[in-house]
Amino acid sequence: MNTELVVASVSGTVALLSVLLSSRFSWKQALLAGQLERQRAEQLKLAEHQDLMSQRRDPLLWAAYDLQSRLFNIVDRRFLNIYYSRGQGPDRDYALRSTLHVMADYLGQVELLRRKVQFLDLGNRENSRTVVRHLTAISNVLNSDGYGYDDPHFRVFRSNQRALGELVICDSNDRCLGYAEFCRRLDTDADFAGWFEPLSDGIRELASSTRPHPRLVRLQIALMDLIDFLDPDADRFPDHRRSRLSLP
Repeated sequence: MNTELVVASVSGTVALLSVLLSSRFSWKQALLAGQLERQRAEQLKLAEHQDLMSQRRDPLLWAAYDLQSRLFNIVDRRFLNIYYSRGQGPDRDYALRSTLHVMADYLGQVELLRRKVQFLDLGNRENSRTVVRHLTAISNVLNSDGYGYDDPHFRVFRSNQRALGELVICDSNDRCLGYAEFCRRLDTDADFAGWFEPLSDGIRELASSTRPHPRLVRLQIALMDLIDFLDPDADRFPDHRRSRLSLP
């Protein structure tokens, strides 16, 4: 074999090896780049979910607190008996409408959370499951007919819970109606008011009741469980503002 042929053969082998090594290196680079991109995407998704939950946590927390506070006052301090049954004009209107509003605001915040984070994927599976568990427990109490088929007191069937939540979400789709706008809609929009009429009837009947209703007690306890999860260090609501009703 002459020298030129040997040199050509060696050069070809070296070139082929270079191509193979270069291809392998490029493949590894592409693989690494893909892994880094996936990691960046996962980190971005986690950051977005955490930021989204941070945005939605406080409105949901306040709505849950306001609703449980009203339930506590109805059961423990006879709020409806005093301000609706024995009240006059403005007091009666306030007792009914503000009770409707705190319920609607809570349901609206739940619906907003559902829409924003899709299946409540909060970036942490355990947190997601816990939030879902608390929201489901509250929904189950509202939906239950275990207190009697003919007992409408604060009973809101599951689809109606979502409907009431949808109704109080503003057009901007990131907040719920304030109390003044909610009352205006009750006065001027018959279709809007009609959705709340069954709940209004139940509230009126509760106003004349002389015994604590077990649904309200269980609902207040379930809401406090949610508050304890959303505010575990009592940063928003200190322990002395977290009274729980006792089951009858």
